[in-house]
Amino acid sequence: MTVEAGRFARIAAAALGFLALAGCATPPAVVPTAADIRGLKPSGRVAMTQVFLSGTGLGSGTLTFKGRNYPFTLTGELNGLGALSGIQGAGDVYNLKDVSQFAGAYIQGAAPLAAGSLPGEIWLKNTSGVIIRLSGQQNGITVSSGRYEIFVQLGG
Repeated sequence: MTVEAGRFARIAAAALGFLALAGCATPPAVVPTAADIRGLKPSGRVAMTQVFLSGTGLGSGTLTFKGRNYPFTLTGELNGLGALSGIQGAGDVYNLKDVSQFAGAYIQGAAPLAAGSLPGEIWLKNTSGVIIRLSGQQNGITVSSGRYEIFVQLGG
């Protein structure tokens, strides 16, 4: 098995686990903005990749927090018609006091219609108040309500 195939298998297995979590975890109702982080210093960094096919997204990334790297997997649900797109991003994490606060249900806000290869900013917030501000590149097409629900699990 190639490294990439092994990585995909781990992500797919995590997605099955997330489906169980998705029924239990509800992300916050409001997408964060720059006003939510005004005056805050970043508490960590994130780099991640996510692929959306139809209404489901799968991905992985790395959280850097207090000098340590923590791999994570994620699955997402798009509210809208669907997507065939990929996102690569990196950015700052705010309000993270303990690594255990990182996992969970996030709300993500993005443009309702995206096509082609677009740079942009993505905001996420989880139920523990952790906010992620990503800068990245989206490739493909997405038609949505502008709201995504993301479920993050630590471990790779």
